This record gives sequence, C-alpha cells and structure tokens, in this order.
Amino acid sequence: MSWSLIADIISLVLVLTGSILIFAAAVGVARFDNTMSRVHPITKPQTIGLIFTILGALIRVTGSETFGVAERGDLGILVLLVLFAMITSPVTAQRMARIARREGLYGSEEHMSRNDRPAGKSLRRK
Repeated sequence: MSWSLIADIISLVLVLTGSILIFAAAVGVARFDNTMSRVHPITKPQTIGLIFTILGALIRVTGSETFGVAERGDLGILVLLVLFAMITSPVTAQRMARIARREGLYGSEEHMSRNDRPAGKSLRRK
C-alpha cells in the first residue's frame, strides 16, 4: 500500500465524519424549539465537524503526489480556518445565550434550574 492510498482513506473517513457532524448540527438547529437549546448544536458539533473536514483536506493535500510550494499556502489557510473557528465559536455561543437570557427567549421555564430563571420569577403556584 502506498502512502497516497492510505492518505486518501484517512482523508475520506475524516471528511465523512465531519460532514455527518455538520449535518447533525443543522438538524439540531432545525429541531430544537428555543434559543438556549440551539446554542449547543450551533457551536459544538458544527465546530468539531469543521475541524474533521479541514483535517481530512489537510491530509489529502499533503498526501498528494503533486504536493509542492503552492499547496503549502493552502495548508496555512486551512490551519487559520480551524483557529478562527475555535476562537469565535465559544464567544458566539456565550453572546447568544446572554442575549437570549436578557430578552427572555427561554421557552418553558419549568425545565430551568433556580439559577437559570429570570430574577423575581419562581415556579411556585399562587
């Protein structure tokens, strides 16, 4: 077995795994009913799926028999994409959750813990 064939197989597995995770994130965003529930699929599986997909592309590019100077610049862009996704994803999730909390976009309050509820609200019936 040549290195090119092994790189193609590993690349294919990573790209397929990444695309499945990205699809699962899209289904989660469409399926969940409130903003607080949608924060998780937007950030975690989508970011990990992007990392797997780009890692698969990285392995495919480096495993190519025509790998040269021009492709090294492509590797830098792929690494920057992963870094920016990992830096901005937690910030985006935190900001979305904070705005949803401030605006009261929770959905039903019966599933929240005491610390999640807006100030002055309780679950006790009067």
